[in-house]
Amino acid sequence: MVQNAKTERISKLTDLLREAKSIVLNDFTGLNVKDISELRKVCRKNGVTFTVVKNTLARKSFDELGIEGLDPMLDGPTAIAISTVDEVTPAQVIKKFVDDYELPKLKGGYVSGRVISDAEVVRLAALPGREVLLAQVVGTLQAPIRDFVGVLSANLRNLAGVLNAIAEKKKETA
Repeated sequence: MVQNAKTERISKLTDLLREAKSIVLNDFTGLNVKDISELRKVCRKNGVTFTVVKNTLARKSFDELGIEGLDPMLDGPTAIAISTVDEVTPAQVIKKFVDDYELPKLKGGYVSGRVISDAEVVRLAALPGREVLLAQVVGTLQAPIRDFVGVLSANLRNLAGVLNAIAEKKKETA
């Protein structure tokens, strides 16, 4: 019975990790139940799954998925923040919570097939979100087109101004 429950938990965690775009590991020691509940609420609001895991079960899930290099981070109490939407959000949510509460302690993470340290998680959190980056790309792509349209319309405005001046001059002489 106990073995079946563990197998089921490993299976659920593995399925969740398989869909993950990024994983942030942290040590929640020192957070009380109210703070953890608040962290979970903030994570849910941002589309991040925050779950406390047993290290042995996490190791088995990581091994099953072929994720290597996270074993040194699986020491002591471990919680995992997982996003299936974008790579930056879990790091941003956990980092903001760390800034506000000084806990949990970041351990590291896994993003785009690469293990990252706690310092890299902090740098990742400093990046703008996906929507902001997409808006910046669109703005960058749009700028030359907008400038080109401005140049073309300036020529038309100049032509209209010249034609208007000619018409005014003809009115004066007539």
